Amino acid sequence: MTFTHWQLFLTGFGTSNELQATTAAQPSAVRSAGQPVTWQIPGQLALFSCRRDFTRFDRRAHANPDNRTLIHARMAARDLGEARGWSHHLADEVDDALVVLLSAHAPGDRLSYTEIGHVDRLGYNVSRTAEVIDHLGLLDDDRADTVDAWLAGRLTVLTPGIAEDVEAWFNTLRHGGTRTTPRAVGTVRDYLAAAMPALITWSARYAHLRQVTRDDVREHLDGMTGLPRKRHLVGLRSLFRWCKNAGRIFRDPTTHFSAGNVGHRLPMPLPADTLTRAVQACTTPAHRLALALAAIHAARPIAVRRLKLEDIDRSHRRITINGHTRPLDDLTAELLDRHLVARQRRWPHTLNQHLFLSEQTGHDLRSVSEGWLEKPLRGLGVTFKQISMDRQLEEALSHGPDALHLAVLFGIGDRTAMRYADAARRLLTDHPAAGAASSTAGTPTLEGSTSSSPR
Repeated sequence: MTFTHWQLFLTGFGTSNELQATTAAQPSAVRSAGQPVTWQIPGQLALFSCRRDFTRFDRRAHANPDNRTLIHARMAARDLGEARGWSHHLADEVDDALVVLLSAHAPGDRLSYTEIGHVDRLGYNVSRTAEVIDHLGLLDDDRADTVDAWLAGRLTVLTPGIAEDVEAWFNTLRHGGTRTTPRAVGTVRDYLAAAMPALITWSARYAHLRQVTRDDVREHLDGMTGLPRKRHLVGLRSLFRWCKNAGRIFRDPTTHFSAGNVGHRLPMPLPADTLTRAVQACTTPAHRLALALAAIHAARPIAVRRLKLEDIDRSHRRITINGHTRPLDDLTAELLDRHLVARQRRWPHTLNQHLFLSEQTGHDLRSVSEGWLEKPLRGLGVTFKQISMDRQLEEALSHGPDALHLAVLFGIGDRTAMRYADAARRLLTDHPAAGAASSTAGTPTLEGSTSSSPR
C-alpha cells in the first residue's frame, strides 16, 4: 500500500466528518463576508485566524440587516450625520459601509482601522465610517503614529547611545512625565531640529551624551548670532537639562552660555508684485475672501481660520475679527457674498458654524487647518501672516507712525502697534518716498483694479 498524504487531527476537534459538518454549519455571511474563521482547541489559545476580506462582500448573500450591532450602528450613524450635517450621499456611503463591515459581526469582535480601510476600494468613505465604529467602542486604531515614524527617521543618523537619550527626552516632552507637562508636537519637533546638527557632529566622536563637554558646545555655537544661536542653545539646553535630571549624564555642559542679543527685526514692506501674484494664485471664493481679510483687514491666519458666521453682520456691514469689530469695505463685502453662496451650495446641510470649510471640516465641527489656508500661496515666497503684517506696516506708512491709531484700527496690542510704528518711522526717515508710495498703493482686486481699505 502506498500512502500519498497524511491527515492530521487535533484533540478536541472530533473526526474529519464532524469537522466538515461543523464548518458547513457556519452561516455563509461568517465564512465569506469578512468574518474570520478561528480554529481553537477548547480551553486553549487560538491557533490561527484568517484575515478578513471585506472586498468580497456580496450584499445578496451576506447582508444581514437583523444583526443587532449593525442596527445600533446605523442608528448611531444617522444621529451623528444629523449632528454633523452630513450630505445624503455621505450618509448613504457610511450606511453601505456599515452593512459590509457589521453584517457578520459577533459579540466581542472589534474592527481595526486597517480593516475598515478596505471599504475605500468599494467606493465608501473610510474616515466617517471609522468615526461611527469608534463611537460604538468597536474600533482598534492600528494606524502608525506619524510622529514616531518621523522621530525614528531622525534617530537613524545618531549613534545608538545618543539616540536612546534623545528618544526618551523627545517622548517625555511630547507625552509628559511625573514632573513634566506635555508640550505641543510642533514645539518638540523644533527643539529636536535645533539640536540635530550638534548631535550629528557629536555622534561621529562619542557614544553617549555624557561625553559631551562645554568646549564641544562652545565650538558648535561659535559663529552663531541672533535667533539661530538662541534656537540651537534652547534645543540643546532642554535636552541636557532633562538628561541631567533623569540621571543619564553627570553634568550639564550647556550651563552659563548666553544666547546673546537676539533683538527683533523690524517688519519690512513686501515686494511690489507679491500681492498681485497672491491674488492670481487664490482662485476659489474662500481663498479670495481669506486674502482680502489679510490684505485689507490685517487678519492673522489663526483669526481667519476661527471666524464664524456669527462674526459677520451683513445688515450693518461689519465683521468681528479676533474680538475686534470693524466695518466691511465694498471689496470684502462682495467677496464675502460670493463665498457664502459657494459655501451654501457645497455644504447645504452642514452644522459647522465656521466661515471657512474644507472637504474634511464640512462634515464635522472643526476649523480649517493652516495647511488648507496656505495651500494657494505655496511656492510664492509669501504667507498670509506676512500679508497681514504688510497691511499693518502700510497703514503706519500712509497714515503716519501712530501706535494708538494702529491699535484702534486693527485691535492689536500696544507693543505690536509700537513695533510697527517704529518700523514706519525708521522707513520714513531713511526712505522718505516710502510714505508717498504707500499712500498711492492700494489692494489689488480680482480684476486688477485697486481698492483702498476702510479707514
